[in-house]
Amino acid sequence: MNSLSLLLKRKNSRRQFRKEVHLHETTDLKKRLLLFAGVIALHSLAMMLFEDLNWWQAFWLTMTSASTTGYGDLSAVSFWGQLCTIVLIYGMGITLLAQIASDYVELRLMRKEMRIKGRMRWDHMQDHILIINTPKYDAERYLGLLVNQINQTPELADTPIQILTTAFPDGLPNDLRLQGVVHHTGDALEDGMLLSAGIQSAKYVIVLSPDSRNNHCDSLIFDALHRIKQIGSSAFILAEAINDGNRPRFKAAGANAVIRPIRAYPEMLVRSLIAPGTEQVLEDLFRHQGDHTIRLDICLSDVSWAHVVTTLIQKDIGTALGYVKQGGDIVTHPQSKEMIDAKGLIILVNDNQQLPEAEQIRRLFV
Repeated sequence: MNSLSLLLKRKNSRRQFRKEVHLHETTDLKKRLLLFAGVIALHSLAMMLFEDLNWWQAFWLTMTSASTTGYGDLSAVSFWGQLCTIVLIYGMGITLLAQIASDYVELRLMRKEMRIKGRMRWDHMQDHILIINTPKYDAERYLGLLVNQINQTPELADTPIQILTTAFPDGLPNDLRLQGVVHHTGDALEDGMLLSAGIQSAKYVIVLSPDSRNNHCDSLIFDALHRIKQIGSSAFILAEAINDGNRPRFKAAGANAVIRPIRAYPEMLVRSLIAPGTEQVLEDLFRHQGDHTIRLDICLSDVSWAHVVTTLIQKDIGTALGYVKQGGDIVTHPQSKEMIDAKGLIILVNDNQQLPEAEQIRRLFV
């Protein structure tokens, strides 16, 4: 007897808890809809039987009664018809309809909250950009810059964006959500998370380094790349590497492009998606290693830009990228036939480049 009472008590407590938290599943809503449809059918049959109404009049009376509209054009007048209305409509139908409406609103609100907080699966997305991880510092600012740059790139402007991260458990910032960015709350290194984010149907995958100041993060990136490779994603994969020595390992693990985590310039990352290989050129411009840029202070007047470029290449001096106008403004990549009036040149040279004196270079254009 005691065990039976404990069992009943447990069941009652579970039902009570379920009721208190209002956690109604879709199956509960479907059951109530089926039960409500049964009540409507029974009452309609009763009206046809006891009130001598046709099927449409019986259904109309049933629906106006269940919705508490009560136009008054039709009503049950016989004892059995009124009794059926009291039992089926007042006793069951109206209550079921109220519960169905409540459950539906609650389910919509719950799903909205789940979408906002990244608890929904987005595995139905197609040809999207999947961003894995977010920076530890200033994540909101960086993602805003990155998404804006993606939107400004014609090749990517209409591409859906999804972020797989644990950084926003309460939802993405409003400015990102307003741009249609969605996110999935989770760690890419947990089983099933990459599939939940729809990585198998993504067009681009960006694996960001969580902390650009911590070399250990390279091991996390390598783990993520290994998992992506096991899934067999056909997406273009870009990964960030803190240690340059890990670049070959990342490419062997499936990365199509590897870039340093330069948080101030998301443009470099976006360019590497649509023009693979440019990330290497852009990175070299930021450091004095390998190819690098210099400013050559020489005055040139009434010289075509094509003549400047070809002369510097032919004399093995370097590649002209732009020039400094007399007023100090910088002009990059002008038209080849443009006649320039410059007080300096911006040149890309090699690390071991032996440059002539500035005056010798100037005389080449006299």
